[in-house]
Amino acid sequence: MDATTSQDKLNEKLQKRFKELPKVIQDAVTSAEVEKQLRTLADTNKLHIDQWQLLENEVMLTLFGFQPAEELAHHLKTDLDISTEKAEQLAVEISRIVFEPIREELERELEHPDAKAAAVSDVEGARTQALTAEAASIAPVVPAVLPATPPADAPTTKIERAPVSESYKAGETSAARKSVHDDPYREIPA
Repeated sequence: MDATTSQDKLNEKLQKRFKELPKVIQDAVTSAEVEKQLRTLADTNKLHIDQWQLLENEVMLTLFGFQPAEELAHHLKTDLDISTEKAEQLAVEISRIVFEPIREELERELEHPDAKAAAVSDVEGARTQALTAEAASIAPVVPAVLPATPPADAPTTKIERAPVSESYKAGETSAARKSVHDDPYREIPA
């Protein structure tokens, strides 16, 4: 089997699976924030760039549901060639920064009784409250019809074109013309 064919099949399988995922997980997969947090985690744990890429691949495979989240530590240990303790520590951190926010958002969407409220900063909460109060207190304003200047009358005369130059020939460039005596854009050669 050809490498591009297997790559195409993998991409097709990933696209199909992506469409089946809940919107919350789709947002996490496409989010730059998740990638940024994983990169920070890799920097904190002094992982090489190739190890960081493998770490991100393992997280994405878990998000897509191709491998169970419970096996993430095992996969990290084997793929990154790190100790069991470090793999478990990474798995716990990944769970905290990637999987827990997704779980909380899914619980909110499903209106689970144990769902935590979305984390909103004080400024954002005040802004939302002010906008809601303002929208409720303002009645829609209907603009009054104002008198305007009537439009000008339509033109009644036609604009006449200047006569075409006798030296003009369709398809001939102006530089190729020998006679330029009636060309308004050319000077007569000295």
